[in-house]
Amino acid sequence: MRNYVWLFAPALTILLIVGLVPIFPLVNYSVQTPFQEENKFVGLDHFRKIYSDSRWFNAIHRNLLFSMIILAIEIPLGLVLAYFFHRPGVLNSVASAAIILPALFPYISIGLMWRLMAATVGPLGKILHMIGIEYNIAVNATQAFATIIIMDVWHWTSLAFLVFSAAFAAMDPTPIMAARTEGATRWQIFRYIQLPNLMFPLLFVILLRLIDSLRIFDEAFVLTSGGPGFSTEFVSQYIRNVALEQWNFGYGAALSLVYLFMIIVLCVMVMNILTRGRGVL
Repeated sequence: MRNYVWLFAPALTILLIVGLVPIFPLVNYSVQTPFQEENKFVGLDHFRKIYSDSRWFNAIHRNLLFSMIILAIEIPLGLVLAYFFHRPGVLNSVASAAIILPALFPYISIGLMWRLMAATVGPLGKILHMIGIEYNIAVNATQAFATIIIMDVWHWTSLAFLVFSAAFAAMDPTPIMAARTEGATRWQIFRYIQLPNLMFPLLFVILLRLIDSLRIFDEAFVLTSGGPGFSTEFVSQYIRNVALEQWNFGYGAALSLVYLFMIIVLCVMVMNILTRGRGVL
């Protein structure tokens, strides 16, 4: 089976070229002060600066916390929804369409939609005010962070649902029917037959959502712009602020390289843990 990996060599080559070529300018910028009045070589000064950048470490902590929370919610929720609605039927088809619908909206549209709902005079604020909760993401950091999490769960649970639904539909029904004949319960069928067949889709969804959550930018930026203060500023937003607002492309490039390395290491660790070192193929 591993011989078939070579069939993907042309596509992988193109992906490697597209992925690696932009890294070379980043490396070049990270050791210089580009787009300044005087472009000079600074060596590893930008990388040394990272160790004393508290705003960077706060953004890293915030991003990791966000990723852990949304993965802990979206994947089990998507799996449960897929378990109940993957079978053919009119009701299941309508429910599936409703679940998948949020994933069709662009990132910016999602941010704008939730910004309108989360405004002080918006429906979300009014509903919470009716039950005695003062809701204002412009001044309450906890509410702002929680709103971003809820927005992401609403937007991307559909991805886990879609992948798991396809996996359920592709399963061979013969072992399931045999288990039912032998008197197995639904939980036993799920635990010992269906769940083992979901390991690769599970790995796929975890890696995809992990990478996507670590580079969150659009929705959160439109919703809160990193506020109040810097309480909802994620790493991508901070790098953008360093490069475009502070006009420090050299330091921004160094931050990007360090963050890229961290994401790669984290994804490899997750893959090795879930596959017990066997890899994907």
